Amino acid sequence: MLDTTALPESSLELMPELQPEGALGWGMLEWKAQVGTWDTGWHDVESSSHLVGLIQAVRHDGNWLVVQTRYIDVTRYGRYAQAMSTGSGYQVEVAMVSGGSTNNWRIGLGPLADEAANEPHTGVAPSQNLSLAGACEVMVSWLNGHGLPLGYGASLHVYG
Repeated sequence: MLDTTALPESSLELMPELQPEGALGWGMLEWKAQVGTWDTGWHDVESSSHLVGLIQAVRHDGNWLVVQTRYIDVTRYGRYAQAMSTGSGYQVEVAMVSGGSTNNWRIGLGPLADEAANEPHTGVAPSQNLSLAGACEVMVSWLNGHGLPLGYGASLHVYG
């Protein structure tokens, strides 16, 4: 299992227990990570605390984490969020999948994030290199169905 050490949530300034009406709930989400050359396979997301620990565990350059609606690959409907360590922060992308289309947003801080690149295999702009707290805030909010927290921007890429 992936070695996770969750930071105290109070130090991350999160409000992780919010469950909006219609939210999937943590039991309907699954995660997969790659740490170095080790691929974890798919597992259930237990809670927002668990998610924060998972993000922290992929802290080394090139490690990544994907959290998605269970069965998204079969139903072609749902949402996902992914974080990849840049070595000095995290590149975070969130997406909505509906049928044959995926709307993917690369997240950053401030208005420059809306103008930054979002093409596969491109590097992150400085505004898109989020801190651990920023990556946690965005992913928890998105997966809870709240959208992006205030202060964040996004660059859209649509996959057909």
